[in-house]
Amino acid sequence: MERRLRPWIKRGEDFARTWEWTWTTAFLAGVGISFVAITTLAVIPSWWLYFAEQDLGWTTEDRILIAFRDSVAMGWITVWVVVFVVTAFKIQTLRRRLRGEKQAERYSGGYR
Repeated sequence: MERRLRPWIKRGEDFARTWEWTWTTAFLAGVGISFVAITTLAVIPSWWLYFAEQDLGWTTEDRILIAFRDSVAMGWITVWVVVFVVTAFKIQTLRRRLRGEKQAERYSGGYR
């Protein structure tokens, strides 16, 4: 499996190493990421809340089902926020490693 994936991994690493952002690509990437984030973090949980109430019949009379419905929506949002943040961090770390850059000494700056 690893032998078959190795050319794809090599191609992805080469792309990440040599990629340079322009204003246009950064804007288009931001629009795309915003669309995915809004869909994932707002539209899908909203659809779930309406679906649970309208189709499944989970009304406010049964507090356990309402708590479960809300927990599913919040769990979905929490998981995807973590995925977005960790993915962005991992991509930055991978790109620094591929370019041979040293780790930033302190992200926050300041004297020590």
